[in-house]
Amino acid sequence: MTAPTRVILPPVVRAGTAAAALVTAEVFEVTVLPADAPVLLAGTRRPDPDPDVYPARLAYALHLTLVSAEGAVTRLNDDRAVLFPRSVPTEHLDVHRVRTLTDPWVFATPDGYTIVATPALRDGTPEPAAASSVLLFRSADLIEYREIGLVRLAGGGGVRRPRGVYDSARAEQVLWWTDDAGRAWSSRSATPAGPWGAPEPGAPEVPGEAAPAGVSALPLSEEAAERLRRRFGRVRSVAVEVPPLHVTAGGPARELPWAELTYDDGSTAWRPVDWDPDGLAAVVWGTPGEYVVAGTVRQRAYPFPFVVDRADPTVLAYRGRWYLIATDDLGGDCVAPTSLLIRTADDIAGLATAADHAILGTGPAGIAGCFWAPELHEFGGRLHCLFAPCIGAADWKRVQCHMMRLRDGGDPVVAGDWEPPRPVRRADGSPLRRDAEHPGLSLDMTYFEDAGRSHVVWSQRYITDRIGDAGLWIATIDPADPWRLTSDPVHLLAAGYGWDDDVAEGPFLLRHGDRLVLTYSGSAVGPTYAVGAIEAAAGADLLDPGAWTRTAAPVLATGPHFNQWGPGHNTFGRDEDGVELVVFHAHPTLTTRGRCTALRRTHWAADGRLILDQRPDEEVAPHLRTVRASVHVVQKSSSKDTVPVTPT
Repeated sequence: MTAPTRVILPPVVRAGTAAAALVTAEVFEVTVLPADAPVLLAGTRRPDPDPDVYPARLAYALHLTLVSAEGAVTRLNDDRAVLFPRSVPTEHLDVHRVRTLTDPWVFATPDGYTIVATPALRDGTPEPAAASSVLLFRSADLIEYREIGLVRLAGGGGVRRPRGVYDSARAEQVLWWTDDAGRAWSSRSATPAGPWGAPEPGAPEVPGEAAPAGVSALPLSEEAAERLRRRFGRVRSVAVEVPPLHVTAGGPARELPWAELTYDDGSTAWRPVDWDPDGLAAVVWGTPGEYVVAGTVRQRAYPFPFVVDRADPTVLAYRGRWYLIATDDLGGDCVAPTSLLIRTADDIAGLATAADHAILGTGPAGIAGCFWAPELHEFGGRLHCLFAPCIGAADWKRVQCHMMRLRDGGDPVVAGDWEPPRPVRRADGSPLRRDAEHPGLSLDMTYFEDAGRSHVVWSQRYITDRIGDAGLWIATIDPADPWRLTSDPVHLLAAGYGWDDDVAEGPFLLRHGDRLVLTYSGSAVGPTYAVGAIEAAAGADLLDPGAWTRTAAPVLATGPHFNQWGPGHNTFGRDEDGVELVVFHAHPTLTTRGRCTALRRTHWAADGRLILDQRPDEEVAPHLRTVRASVHVVQKSSSKDTVPVTPT
């Protein structure tokens, strides 16, 4: 257990240039940890020689590792970064420069932690600001981070290998470093944001854990370490229970309850069960008694690739049928296709082999190809298809958001049942663009409703003598006239970190209770593609960017648990049982060009985190898949029967 205590250092005589100086006694507040306390290592990774695997812009970010007293090593977040510095605006509109960091150092303070690091360029070399400044971040728990930004410590000469400690005797934070000549300097401040004192020669003598060069080592309480394991570790099922079913004799046969799974972080999930038919048949619903029925927790299997060469996929249940619509990405060429394809089946599994139906070709509305990122949404009592074709020429720089609506009673796979496509315009009829001087492309439009308002979010970037970063924009629409915005477009977010690398696209909203989680994808469409998220409260003013919060690391990226490279551009839906699904595309190998459709179940961690990379054996451990339900048939009484309600 931890034990806070006071340490008093006696007065000492410090030699001065003129005379000896007496330094008064100092009192420090110290937290004593057990000898076997876990140690947190904070550092960066070495970039992979192949930039498609783990490039410098991903490697030079904060990575965390826990080491136990016995030497067990746990690389948190699957050895991916948990914190990226914000990208840096340039003199050009909507053009940012990726910033990385090196030599991160984490130290504890009374109210959390401070992280200090060297600001670096895309390749990890120190940026010019590193001649005088460091990057600072604050965190209450080493899970969520707030970037303070560049803090100036010196007038020049280099600020290398910054370190830090909290001086409890003076209630100050102390940073020290070496300059380019190898000389040590230090500075103090009451707050991380400053002001910081003038640099003083020398560095404090601070005992600490041994660590490799460029890595900081910080002992943690077991409570803090466990919090990190739960947040950045794998979430696995550890128990399963099927509530008993109580029924009155003589009543109709009842459907048996679902299984409740419990996970090692304290979260839960409900899953349907395939009950043994013979066991069900043995239940005599008219005769009192206790019956036990065995079953298997249902896990619908979706092989990958689910559909080859189909990107930006959407799966939707509509009027008793299932539909899949996606970008045709044959061999990685998503510009050449000349038709918009959709398929339908009786169930989701059938979509993998169902026939394609062309519902739109080139020609109408000047469409010349592409047919990017189609999504199906039902609103205003009608089914709509939102997509982005190239206009005038088959050129990716000419894609524009369009929408078409299914006629009343129409069949989604019949081309003639769709109304002509229309471009989505601003309220004044002008195209979706930043302004008249910055025309460009728009794509990946999605739709959602909240608090009685209809919203669209899309990705947009300008193309002039340069290409601006792709950012997300939001506006409201009238479902009766959805191709005309009813509000001014608002720039919701720009690609802001090394992981998304000047691209923010593919938005889609998922509601979870009173939370709205908007996922988006970033980076190029290759193996480093990944998914991030922003979040707002239901009922908030969603046109206010300040209503949304954003994490500085992806929620889904290439990892060691699936043979899927560059997962991204996801949508959400539910399967035949109502279990939540994420639908996305990924590359089956590092060198595969075409992107392929994938489906996977989602999970919500106990801390509210959306998990998009849970393995089937983590969702339901093999030894938990076989379950039993007790059915209690009781004699009918004169009093009112009470039957427990089982959530499903």
